[in-house]
Amino acid sequence: MAAKSSMTKKILKNLLPWLVAAGLLYYLFRQVSPKQVLESLRYLNIPLFIGFGVVYFITIMVLDTWVLSRVLTRFAAPVSFRELLPVRCVSYLLSLVNYNAGQASLAVFLKRTRDMSFFKTLGCIFFVTVIDLYWVIALAFAGSFLMDLNMKGFQLEDWVRRVAFIALAGLILHLAFWRGWFGKMLPKRFHFRLGDWLRGKHLFQPFHHATLADYAKIALSRLPIHATIISSMWFLIRIAGASVPYRNILGAIPIVLLTGAIPLTPGGLGAAQIAIVQLLKNYVTPPAAAHGTVAPEELLLAISLTWMILNYLFKSLAGLISLRWTSRHLFKEPTDAAMH
Repeated sequence: MAAKSSMTKKILKNLLPWLVAAGLLYYLFRQVSPKQVLESLRYLNIPLFIGFGVVYFITIMVLDTWVLSRVLTRFAAPVSFRELLPVRCVSYLLSLVNYNAGQASLAVFLKRTRDMSFFKTLGCIFFVTVIDLYWVIALAFAGSFLMDLNMKGFQLEDWVRRVAFIALAGLILHLAFWRGWFGKMLPKRFHFRLGDWLRGKHLFQPFHHATLADYAKIALSRLPIHATIISSMWFLIRIAGASVPYRNILGAIPIVLLTGAIPLTPGGLGAAQIAIVQLLKNYVTPPAAAHGTVAPEELLLAISLTWMILNYLFKSLAGLISLRWTSRHLFKEPTDAAMH
């Protein structure tokens, strides 16, 4: 009975984010006609849309894998881009079902093929994730000065800036803790054993050993990824025959990414669509050929959902193709030695 109860809880835990996403999409489609959303797809240049999607996906995949290989090489063990690419693609596929499983798959693969510490690999992934989060917050803060951030009557500027100031304080404390600044400033009797214990764990090795130069280099190497993600929406709106000032894209999309980073739904599905519709609907000019038959919110919702589906498709295809090289290491039964 205990095993059955545990399995039920696990299923519900994995299902809950999808239910929340479904609820948010249901709310959106109560506000926007599904028929009109489909109608707006008529103005989308499908071949150009798919072609842009291929270039976008390959760009993000290559940059992401390259940076992660550098982080693993710096803090765990030398890992080449070529070696990492197939398993990174598989991790994209598994992340569609469960984000944690996707990241763990990469750690399992490197453990079984290179005998790398499982937790050191996870720590490197966690390190990159934290840097990405700080980038999203910083870009959202900058965006809050570029446009009026109104979502259903709620002004987001103060909220975003408050989050940014909290994040800045958190970053200072983060660096002070992991770089040992507290230990240098405080007498030895005030040292915390917990801090020494955490710094000794493989999971936190990148944070403990990273210098300020490491943070700067890795952050700068991740910037092109964020720039590509933000700019992509401007191109997508243009591909649909509509227009929007690039200034508003710079202001709105980081807020959308920050909203999507809240772990309520898979990949921000639903939450990101609500944010993008509400923030950009007053700035998008629909295609001239639409003659007022398609509203900006209908077009934005159609673009956003179609774009997300296309990226899910590319991640699935890349992951399925890459399984040929990684499955025997990921899915075989581990030996006793592999567990240590």
